Amino acid sequence: MARTVTLALLLALSVLAVCSAQRRRFNFNFQPPPPRHRFSVEAEGGARGRRNFNVGGSVRGEYDVYRGRDGTRVVASGGVAHGATRIDGTTYKGRPQAGVGIGVEIPIGKGR
Repeated sequence: MARTVTLALLLALSVLAVCSAQRRRFNFNFQPPPPRHRFSVEAEGGARGRRNFNVGGSVRGEYDVYRGRDGTRVVASGGVAHGATRIDGTTYKGRPQAGVGIGVEIPIGKGR
């Protein structure tokens, strides 16, 4: 009797071990996707006294119009830059420079 109970218990434990080994673990991926838009604001300047200095700044923005599953992206971008220079008390200001564009980014190789 004890031998049959031990054999039945061993059989039940082995069936339980095989069933639990075949079950996949849960995959909880709660990381949000990266944002579709990116912005950058930059400013720079330098001086050699009150009468001689140089300042400038730029703003740039990008937006992912399309994202493929393989990492391919179509990106629309635009930017504006402006600067001013003062030399010996005379200030020189250029017109703001702007640009817009559409680009395609295709990942090549394994390092994605």
